[in-house]
Amino acid sequence: MSFPHVDLSGVKAWRLIPTWVSSADLLARVADPTDYDLLNALEARTTRRIQAFGHANVYVAAAFAYSLGGTPSRFNDGTWGTIYVGLEAETALEEVRLWQSRYLKGDRAQAARLDFRMLSGTLEGEFLDLRQADLQAEFDPDSYAASQALARIHRLTERGLAYPSLRAQGGSCVVGLLTDTVRDLKHHHQVVMVWDGKEMAL
Repeated sequence: MSFPHVDLSGVKAWRLIPTWVSSADLLARVADPTDYDLLNALEARTTRRIQAFGHANVYVAAAFAYSLGGTPSRFNDGTWGTIYVGLEAETALEEVRLWQSRYLKGDRAQAARLDFRMLSGTLEGEFLDLRQADLQAEFDPDSYAASQALARIHRLTERGLAYPSLRAQGGSCVVGLLTDTVRDLKHHHQVVMVWDGKEMAL
């Protein structure tokens, strides 16, 4: 089965990551938001897994470092690195909100506050475009078997895959298979989610 390509060079990319601090206010007490990217870069200099991808943007390097050998995802069985981004900030937000809700519900957490950092950057190059493809098995919301098999076929010949978000209606996502698919990824704004034991609120 063949798929078309789409040039997404210059298109905005959004990614939501944990801040790993107890609250956004705590980081704000010791650094100006304009310095967050610099602080993250300094932290990365002491992390060997990220240093292995040192030629890439630090946030991109971190995504590849921690997905390689990490938890399998839709287009990654854990044996190669990837980075996932949304083409809309709302898409990146909804993708993370759903998975965090599932995790906390499974953990039976009563209440929790989660702090995140919304990153923005731009895409570079052509991507295999799956957004109009009839791929029911590959887009199964609960199974990654078919989508990982598809990625395994294309990961050495494609920069990445553009696909419809399964969590944000009408949204689009991109999985980058090379570290230069996302450029200039940097801090954009803070996001706080609050779990009340049943639902995740912003």
